[in-house]
Formats: sequence, structure tokens, C-alpha cells
Amino acid sequence: MRQDMSKEAAEEILELPPQYTKEDVRRAYTRLARRYHPDAAARHHLDPAAAQARMVEANKANETLRLLFEERPNRVVNRGFGNVGERANFYEAYANENIWETSEGWSSESSTEKPRLGVRSVLLGPVVLRVLLTAVFAYVWWLTFPLLAHNRDAYFPQGTWTLMDVARLVAAIVYPTYLLLYEGVSGLISGFVREVLNGVVSWITGRYIDLRPHSASYGCALYKLLREQVYALILAPIAIFFAGMCLGADVLPLKIAYGALALLFGLDTLASFVHGGLINVWTSALAERVEATYLLIRRRVLERCGIASH
Repeated sequence: MRQDMSKEAAEEILELPPQYTKEDVRRAYTRLARRYHPDAAARHHLDPAAAQARMVEANKANETLRLLFEERPNRVVNRGFGNVGERANFYEAYANENIWETSEGWSSESSTEKPRLGVRSVLLGPVVLRVLLTAVFAYVWWLTFPLLAHNRDAYFPQGTWTLMDVARLVAAIVYPTYLLLYEGVSGLISGFVREVLNGVVSWITGRYIDLRPHSASYGCALYKLLREQVYALILAPIAIFFAGMCLGADVLPLKIAYGALALLFGLDTLASFVHGGLINVWTSALAERVEATYLLIRRRVLERCGIASH
């Protein structure tokens, strides 16, 4: 970890809101400490070295921001570059930079943050990836959404409806719409793709790249993808599908198996409405393992790029 941590990097590490107080900093630091302190990390089954690196970063971020409140403990601080003079000096300092340069300055740990402009920022940055994925999901939605006139014949039978017809209809309504809205609102799917691309490029070139939105939180996008899904919507079409398979099966063992699966997914769908059920337990455990792996990989990438992580 760089010792000259900037205010912006510290704010990102602690995941602070656009405006924050001394108490907000304390709460954010406490939240991270409860997760990455050696004792807590062991309870969460996190890699000790990766958790220690994250804890060191949290300590440095807390020390950096605590200085802002020494003279005025009750002040409210805005996230960002600071005053106009600091911003002007910042642009002047980087006005002649090569847009292909891949130095540590792009890292969230750097002491100053370069303007997010240039070819590299477009290719690996958050905006284009999010727009492209949203466009792909919008196209899939247009091709499959049953309530659009050109898709109605494929999903609305002319004769008697079966439960499998209902399952196909519900799945075609839910999944494309969910993907489109989820990526459009959260940007987490493109965020995961961006993290993979940045990590691969950093590993190959040996020069650290970390192009994230200034307001983005510091954690792994895949961790949030696993934790923040609306699993009730995802599971409901699956439960209906297995119910339809149960009704259509002619062999008793298959009918029993499909019925058991339909019951399992149906109960888990109901439990997911209150953040319970097997799917939430499994994905929470998987998310913890994903974040531990992410921290370890990130640490190794930093070491390969010659940036100390602790």
C-alpha cells in the first residue's frame, strides 16, 4: 500500500457517502475492522494475508481522514478533489500526460487521481463496458420479451395452457428484464468484467491499472453480485418449471424427483423474500470465498507490479 494515500483513495476504501462526518468515518472503519481484523477474518474464513493487507489499508485510510477533523470535529466533508485551486493544479500537472501511460497514478491508492480521459480509459474503463452490456441485454430483451407484438406467437399458445407454457412465459418475462434493469441500475456485471480485464492487463504488462468510477466502492464486484441479487425473482420461474416437469412426467420416480425439486425451489423462493433460504446461505458463503480470493489475487497483482500492499 502506498504511504501517501490521498483523501479520495481513503474515501473509496472506507466506502463513504458523498457527504460525511467524523462519526461516519468511525463507523466505516469499525465496519471494516469487524470484518478484516485477524480474529474476525478467521471467523469469516478469509485468507489471513489478504485480510491483513485490507486491514492495513483501512488503518491508513482512517488515519488520513481523521486529520480532516482535528481542528473542526463537527465539520461535514464532501467527497471529491477538494477546492477549485487543488483541481486546477491537478489538471495542470497532468495536462501533457501520455494517454497510454499505465503508471500507478491510475490506482485508487495513488496520491493524486488522473482525469478519466483518453483511449485507455475508454477501452478498460467503466462507461463503455456498462453501455455495451446494457445494449446487449436490451437487444436480448427486445428479441425475447413475450409482451412485445413480434414475440407473442412464440409464447402464447393457441389452445390449452399447460404449466410448462406458464413457466416459459414467466422465464421470458423475468430473466431478460431483470438482467437489463439490474445492469442498468447497478453496473455490477460490467464492473466484474472490468475487474477481470484490468487484472489481466496489469498482470501481463506488470503496470498496475485500476480504472473504477470515482464513486465506486472498494470491494469486489462479484462479491456484490452474489450478495445483492433478488433471488426470489430468479428462483420463481425455476420452481414453476419443475412443477410443470412433475405434471408432465409419466414415470413415477421422475414425477417424485421433479415434485421434490419444485417444492424445494418454491419454498426457497418464499424464504428469499425475507432474505432467508438455502440460496442466500450458499451465495453468502460463496461470496465470502470470492472476496477472500479477490483480495489475495489483487495483492499478488500489486506485488507483481512492484507496489507494496502492506
